Amino acid sequence: MPRWKYKTSIIDPEKVIPANDIACDETGVCVIKGIPGAHGSLEEIMDKEGQSEWELVQTHSHDGKWLFIWKKDIKEAIAS
Repeated sequence: MPRWKYKTSIIDPEKVIPANDIACDETGVCVIKGIPGAHGSLEEIMDKEGQSEWELVQTHSHDGKWLFIWKKDIKEAIAS
């Protein structure tokens, strides 16, 4: 049975994506304008974590920032 290790990271979307490309409503729900995948900085963050074997589980917006929840399979040594 797999075992998981978890971590979180907070991303300020204004530092990753130009402010005019982000539209947020009063409930905190944000939408990125334009074509998905067009923002290289966000892709770099995802690729970096993926190269370290972290899998994105979920994202939430909170207080104008994005909370990313990641998981990684714990590789256990098999006792002989």
